[in-house]
Amino acid sequence: MNNLTRVFLVLLRLAIGWHFFFEGVEKIRSVHVGPTMTNRPWSSQPYLRESTGPLAQYFRNIAGDPDLEALEVLSVQPLGPDQDPARIPPKSRISPALDKAWNEYLDRFRKEHELSEEQQKLAQSRLDQAKDRAVRWLLGQTGERDTQKSFGASATITVNETPQERVNSYRKKVRELEDALNRKLPAFGLDVEKQKLSALKADISRMRTELLADLERPMQDSLNSVLADAQMRQGPDQLRSELESKQWSRLDWVDFTTRYGLTIVGACLLLGFFTRTACVAGAGFLLMFYLAMPALPWLPESPRAEGHYLFINKNIIEMLALLALATTRSGRWAGLDGLLYVLAPWRWRTSETTTNFSASRR
Repeated sequence: MNNLTRVFLVLLRLAIGWHFFFEGVEKIRSVHVGPTMTNRPWSSQPYLRESTGPLAQYFRNIAGDPDLEALEVLSVQPLGPDQDPARIPPKSRISPALDKAWNEYLDRFRKEHELSEEQQKLAQSRLDQAKDRAVRWLLGQTGERDTQKSFGASATITVNETPQERVNSYRKKVRELEDALNRKLPAFGLDVEKQKLSALKADISRMRTELLADLERPMQDSLNSVLADAQMRQGPDQLRSELESKQWSRLDWVDFTTRYGLTIVGACLLLGFFTRTACVAGAGFLLMFYLAMPALPWLPESPRAEGHYLFINKNIIEMLALLALATTRSGRWAGLDGLLYVLAPWRWRTSETTTNFSASRR
């Protein structure tokens, strides 16, 4: 292998390492920006939810759809003969997903602002009131507002809708997107499929953001009202550990592994540290990405694809490049692996044994 070949192999390793490292750092950074329900950290959920390969159902089960679940309202439980329906608190009908999310938010709120015992009791009371208001809002009893409705690229009108009507419109859009992803609809021709899917996803994202913002903002304002001026200026602790979460779902573990796995693999490739192991690990990540959205001719074309692929896409190409790099000594040519190889004590012992053996023969 000539020196020019080694130079380009090292450059290939550095390029792939930077790609992995930057992707991982951006995903980690999104965790430490004061996440809320409308400005949440990066998640693999949208990618997994659009899976189209043989393992699509498995990936979709991991992703779930907590946004839709949060917008559900439980049905009223059967009442006894002596029970008055008017006395049933609305918060008893809040969805488990929204109840869990808001309880976790309150736990973080207590820790971040170091609430006193009196403030904690008041915050819990305000949260219960917010849950009552949320259920009434989702049932359409309060909160009518003007919303934008689009009919094609240039037709947009403003209508007055109740929250319940807005939630139903959102669900309809989600079902429409699922149908488009699961099978080729006649309305989505090959030439305009990506554009229509992108427009549909943009509508869904806008509707979801507006719904969750209107649902969450009163709850946040209620909790902020219990803070003293000094606590308001202090702000949340942006560097809290993700491991403080008590119960992690499979999606949480997938997100955590992806964020930090990409960062670690990228850093190792850039530094030339445990290079072969990092190459194999990076190839494993790319294989999982490919299995979620393979470029198979009988599957709908991924709306995330930047071009047209048949069997082979960029994930496969980058995976093969990493596996090829794993067969070389790229880390020794330019990296910490070379330094470790020179300083390795077992190498010196082997060299000393060989020297003594050669001297004894002489």
